[in-house]
Amino acid sequence: MCNFKWRSFSLSIGLSLGVRLFAQEGVSDAMNTVELKPHVVTASPFVTEVEELVVPVSELAGGELDRRAVSNLGATLDGEPGVHSTYFGPGAGRPVIRGFDGDRVRILNQGTDSHDVSQTSPDHAVSIEPMFAYDIEVVRGPASLLYGNAAIGGVVNVISKELPRERALRPISGEFEASYGSVADEKVGGIALQGGRGRFAWSLGYMDRSSGDIEIPGFAESIYQMEAEERDEHDEHDEHEEEEHEEHEEEDAAFGVLENSFVDTRSGYVGMTWFGDAGSLGFSYSKYETDYGVPAHSHAHEHESEEHDDGDEFHEEDEEHEHGEDGVTVDLDQSRFALRGELINPIDFIESVELDFSYGDYRHAEIEDEVVGTVFDRDGYELRLTAVHRPIGGFTGAFGLQVTDESFSAVGEEAFIPSNDTSQYGLFAVERLNRPWGAWEFGGRVETVDVDPVDATIYGKSFTTGNASAGFVRRVGESAAFASNLTYAERAPNASELFAFGPHIGTQSFEIGDSSLGVESSVNLDLSYRLTAGKLTGEFTVFYSDFSDYIYMRFLDHELVEGMYGELDTDGLNVFQATPADARFYGYEVDLRYHIIDEADRTMHFDLLIDQTRATNERFETNMPRIPTRRIGGRYEYAFGPWVMGVEGRYNEAASHLAPNELPTDSYFLWGADLRYRIQATETVTVDLFAVGSNLGDEEARPHTSYLKDLAPMPGRSVKLGVRTRF
Repeated sequence: MCNFKWRSFSLSIGLSLGVRLFAQEGVSDAMNTVELKPHVVTASPFVTEVEELVVPVSELAGGELDRRAVSNLGATLDGEPGVHSTYFGPGAGRPVIRGFDGDRVRILNQGTDSHDVSQTSPDHAVSIEPMFAYDIEVVRGPASLLYGNAAIGGVVNVISKELPRERALRPISGEFEASYGSVADEKVGGIALQGGRGRFAWSLGYMDRSSGDIEIPGFAESIYQMEAEERDEHDEHDEHEEEEHEEHEEEDAAFGVLENSFVDTRSGYVGMTWFGDAGSLGFSYSKYETDYGVPAHSHAHEHESEEHDDGDEFHEEDEEHEHGEDGVTVDLDQSRFALRGELINPIDFIESVELDFSYGDYRHAEIEDEVVGTVFDRDGYELRLTAVHRPIGGFTGAFGLQVTDESFSAVGEEAFIPSNDTSQYGLFAVERLNRPWGAWEFGGRVETVDVDPVDATIYGKSFTTGNASAGFVRRVGESAAFASNLTYAERAPNASELFAFGPHIGTQSFEIGDSSLGVESSVNLDLSYRLTAGKLTGEFTVFYSDFSDYIYMRFLDHELVEGMYGELDTDGLNVFQATPADARFYGYEVDLRYHIIDEADRTMHFDLLIDQTRATNERFETNMPRIPTRRIGGRYEYAFGPWVMGVEGRYNEAASHLAPNELPTDSYFLWGADLRYRIQATETVTVDLFAVGSNLGDEEARPHTSYLKDLAPMPGRSVKLGVRTRF
């Protein structure tokens, strides 16, 4: 249960903001109203220009976001520098930043937690609809100073349309979008409205997405997976039995369609904000519901069927699913409430105070053969209070507190994590010393983390983490800047790493935690060179992270398992145990744009993206698993009059640095094209007709970052046609 005193504290802060805000209402007219900042940079509470930041940040917004928004957040951001996706089919995909995923990358909605369970397993969806975002900001590298120890690898902050951040220019405006995608018979429709009058602004939105199983270029299983299964069968059967199995595989191997990859999503929101003379106060309520299939999720249960259902033959093709295939489906439902307030100049020393509060009530059920197998519940809140002080002797800065309290439970056959309550309390401060040549920046944070299992026989754990950073940004002439940031970051182990024990079918493994784990720590260095003006703009970045006691899931062979746990029933799954080790992550990112034509009525540019991450386990002198391979991409875009056209390609190298028990991944090249035509219907109404082609070469693509890379390739050739109207 959430701590009542902190709920009362957050409510009292919100009420005090409202009382002060509304008490000032009669002082002046609406034209003097203070507005929320329309542009937010997640990496800093007081710097709004990306080129002035000491940390590398990328932003996806505008027409580029419209073109790339798909059914999950990971796939939407895949292609940003240093960002990939866990890809668990169209229904679930979480961003991977520089090889970090799970509980090392924080996913935020409007600056606070997304309140889902996507960090516990890659087959769990992020409960954010990309179609409702107007800006997605990515901090690459440790952001734990501002957002807590779980942001040791980076932060993704989705600034959505739910909460009005500025006064309405018209009583009502909005946009409507409808599209059809060929690869999965996908139908999408959504509307977002906003408006207001005087000091009051409101927002309202709803969308519906429905898609069937996706088409794929070849077999669902990779050649390496097939070879591995043949070797296993050869070890377990005589030659005659092996031949019969191969014949059965040839008959039943999935080809051309990725079974159980459908997605049905409904999402909506309502929000309103009041703008007063001393600040603003707003709130929003959102609802996110989705049903999606988890490809290959039931694959691991084959062991169980063979071992425990003796004499009872089981064939997937004998069962009927409402979407045409048997398998595990996820029924997800979340309600989320958010509150945001800002006071301007509340006292002489303080320039502004911002309150961000959210509460989420999340539940999802995993269903197989129309039977609920496991139910995951999470409810809790997060509160952030940030104050920006006035300049003092050249220093500007901010300080604040963050409180998170949540309850998690999992009930059923895949409840490998015990139910628990987790609370975090953090204090942070960051200071910036502006100089004629640029700026220095320093910061620190201290945080306590308590993980308390509901089961009284399991002892809870408490941790205290510390974070510190020092960096600078230096202008180089009028069109370039150099930035450097050195951080020390710590992360406390989560409940899964501490207490997990049981089959985790989402990762096809039997996971074992270690309650003796301590805090992992890292020293991190980012160096960036930015080109901010001229024909060539963009950023070059190199990074290095040196971890002590990095917690990872170590593969245990049969002899180790038997020696440590005796005869352990693992359901035939590979066994992994949370283990500390020294580790190193390093790499580079190149994100450039060459402006060929930049005129009022036409533009032409070429974008270049190159990134690579390497990660090594220094304790065992091996490679870390699922690290993204080198990627090289380019995009050509030409806009003239009402037309915008683009062609792009992306090459991912084969995986050559494999972790133990990891299968190889082949290289692949994806290319696409898009076309948009804009009709200016009236002075305020535009209609965009668009077509987007993806993987036009129908290439088999398997991201090395995916747990399902050998069971579920990315979609094949796809063409999406649609219309988008703004008024």
